[in-house]
Amino acid sequence: MRSLADQRVAADEWIYPDELPGSCDEWIPATQNATRTKVGPASNSLAALDYGEFAAMLKGALRNFSRSDLLARSPLLRSRLLATGASAADLQALLRRTAAELFCGPRDEKLRRVLELSYFRPAPKQEVAAERLGLAFSTYRRHLGTALERLARWLWKLEQAAPARAPSLSIVVLPFANLSSEEGLGYLVDGITENLTTDLSRVPDMLVIGRNTAFTYRGKGLDPRDIGRELSVHYVMEGSVQAEGDRLRINAKLIDAETGAQLWADRFDKPRENPFDVQDEITARLAHSVDVQLVDAESRRVLAQRPNELSAADVTLRARAVWNRPFRLDTVREARRLYEAALRQDECNLGALIGLADCHVREVAFYGSENRRGQICIAEGLVAKALALAPNNAAANFIRGTVLFAKRAPQAAVELFERAIALDGNLARAHAYRGLAEITLGRAEAAESHVARAMRLSPRDPMYPSWEMIVGIADLYLGRLDAAVVHLQHSAALNRNCGWTQVALAVALALRGRDDEQAALICAEARRIAPNFTIARYRSEVLSRDPVYLAQRERFIAGLRKIRIPDA
Repeated sequence: MRSLADQRVAADEWIYPDELPGSCDEWIPATQNATRTKVGPASNSLAALDYGEFAAMLKGALRNFSRSDLLARSPLLRSRLLATGASAADLQALLRRTAAELFCGPRDEKLRRVLELSYFRPAPKQEVAAERLGLAFSTYRRHLGTALERLARWLWKLEQAAPARAPSLSIVVLPFANLSSEEGLGYLVDGITENLTTDLSRVPDMLVIGRNTAFTYRGKGLDPRDIGRELSVHYVMEGSVQAEGDRLRINAKLIDAETGAQLWADRFDKPRENPFDVQDEITARLAHSVDVQLVDAESRRVLAQRPNELSAADVTLRARAVWNRPFRLDTVREARRLYEAALRQDECNLGALIGLADCHVREVAFYGSENRRGQICIAEGLVAKALALAPNNAAANFIRGTVLFAKRAPQAAVELFERAIALDGNLARAHAYRGLAEITLGRAEAAESHVARAMRLSPRDPMYPSWEMIVGIADLYLGRLDAAVVHLQHSAALNRNCGWTQVALAVALALRGRDDEQAALICAEARRIAPNFTIARYRSEVLSRDPVYLAQRERFIAGLRKIRIPDA
């Protein structure tokens, strides 16, 4: 934040004219018409607050000044005076710096000292603070009230005057256009818009303009750049629905509201048998695709605009973009390093806590960990902190389930996966892991239906190759080798850098008995990607004691021996 003098803030009854020149008319812009709303949790703007509410928030932040975990929940982190994604440390710096500059004159030294000993470096009790300042307690209390009032009014004036800024992940879903003459199709078109708005609001850190505001733009044909400026969002989504006989065609595109460039587009052709099922499937698929596209686009934009000023939220966004790349162990480790860097800036960053736990568990799940017990322990601590911050967060509950799964408690994991799905039915990974858990519980035949749900929800998901692998493993365990080969070949074609998929495909081919040469070639590639994989390691990482599952694993081990995977 610039110095107070540089901002040329208007003088009022408690500012000395000789300290802060300039008048209000010189610099305060007209207040913008706030049309932004947030679907779900709190808005990213404090513009709708009155002074009393703002002052109460400030007082709460000062009381929690020394508690970063509590300060991280302060609504003041959404102030326009702070960068998007600001941390508790950023808010601490803002309050301390503002107080030092506001009370810099000799006449205000006692007010600055009162704030210092009350909040910034607090004495054990206010009576002790008064004694250290050499003030009667009643005088100390009067000075404290004056300092708080002046600080609150100063920051309130700055907050009201600061221009609105678009949060990093911010979007408006414009009403989809009905390109058909059927009036009855309107409810489906509007339903897609509304459901997509709701589904996107569940994406971590996403600000979505409310449907009432979005629908005011219906049929106006405005330039997306103008809409982005009016609503202070970075991205605009628009689309259309058209009926052709017994089928529906849905088109959607994502637009950069700063440049007007189209970032992504997709088209769906669906039968009209059950419009509500079509509506749910399309909106879920669009929400997943837009999430991936937005994270990638915004990560690149932030890195280009301020490469040396990345906040914890910016670094978390970069980690999510890396995570969304096709699976490789080195990619997972790169994401892990970024999440760790974000947490060094803000230890209560929910997205980084969940993401880092996810990275550790994934290394374990794909036989990439050199310290299985240690990484599971780290992940468990991270997700416990995340759940303490947000107990009803679907992703945090899901990751807690993956930790329990890694700890060889699949039934307990299933309960967490089901809770995550209850919180967010479109959480595709929870459905996929629910299927994986069925395999370890000796019910491999039930796996495919759960994984198929994940595939329908997010057919272009970065995790899709892993889901194909789960179905292939289930078929392999059940002895359905032809089906296993098909799924594992598809998984390997989508991502050739997953050693575990290559091993499983080689095993399926070897057990089928007519592909020995191909199995040997694939095994050689698997050994190149995962040189430390051994039969002993596979045995040591058994995930349950179910007798059916254990017998199926022995069949898999026989296949490992056929392709000459070493015992140790």
